[in-house]
Amino acid sequence: MDVDVPASVAYKCYSDREAIPSWMPFISSVKLVEGKPDLSRWSLKYKAFGQDIEYSWVARNMQPIRNQKIHWRSLEGLPNRGAVRFFPKGPSSCTIELTVSYEVPAILRPIASALQPFLENLLSRGLERFAAVARAYPAD
Repeated sequence: MDVDVPASVAYKCYSDREAIPSWMPFISSVKLVEGKPDLSRWSLKYKAFGQDIEYSWVARNMQPIRNQKIHWRSLEGLPNRGAVRFFPKGPSSCTIELTVSYEVPAILRPIASALQPFLENLLSRGLERFAAVARAYPAD
């Protein structure tokens, strides 16, 4: 997704993990673990496929590459990992690439074939909201 902000601003905005629910509304909360800034507790709540879906996990942010890459993996709870990459397109815009992999919970396995396109759409809409949030994010 192309975003009309410098990669440094997009990176800084996405690094604010506790703000992620403001653009990914299916993520109900993200809280940093006190005294361990690389760890965070995540909660997901969403109604889909006629079910209330709720999961949580603890994630460790892996060593980031400033203004280029943020990546994580879950340590407990819902197994997942992913990365957000920031590619400068010029001094005032960038391309953001989000990749996420996850283990489909047992209760959702009967609908797993429908789950992937559904989640891809949900993440895509979240990145569109992120673009709007990032445009309003302070540069410094």
